[in-house]
Amino acid sequence: MTSAAASFLLPVLGFFGILVLFIVVSVTRRRRNQERTNELQEFAALRGWRYSKEGRGLEARFRGEPFGRGRGHHASQVVEGSYQGWPFIAFDYSYRTNSTRDTSDNYPYFSVMSMHLGASLPRLQIRPQSAIGRFFSDAFGTDYRIGQQDFDDAFHPAVASPEFAHAVLTPQMRELLLATRGRVVRFEGDTLLM
Repeated sequence: MTSAAASFLLPVLGFFGILVLFIVVSVTRRRRNQERTNELQEFAALRGWRYSKEGRGLEARFRGEPFGRGRGHHASQVVEGSYQGWPFIAFDYSYRTNSTRDTSDNYPYFSVMSMHLGASLPRLQIRPQSAIGRFFSDAFGTDYRIGQQDFDDAFHPAVASPEFAHAVLTPQMRELLLATRGRVVRFEGDTLLM
């Protein structure tokens, strides 16, 4: 093989290799998405719940983190029903950041569960706290501390009623939240959002 043929053939083979890889990744992703859809449909049907692939209107139904950020808000894979008498709705939520590059970082992805509580409660949000957040909380104070060092270091509660926060953040609840770090829990109006 001559060097001219090799210099032509290598880029062509590289291009086709990248094209094949792209096709394999796309097919695999599509297959996984279809498997997940089938599993959710079956899961919901077995429990008498409703499943919908698209959640039109859900993306605008809630306020606060992560809703309202970015653009191109999208709700999908919706499961709706009642568990032990408590109505709920669970769905996937994503949005596009303002970045112009098309990468997975531009599409933050969340699983959301909303439960209707039947009574309006004071706003309470418990979200994970970063090291920077801890620094500012320590430097400037925070609106609420539970008094348990590992919990106070890990979470930032935003409270409208310290009494309600104290009633919700029992030792068992704090233990559960510490065991499942990374989740945001919010009571807002008559809804519990996770």
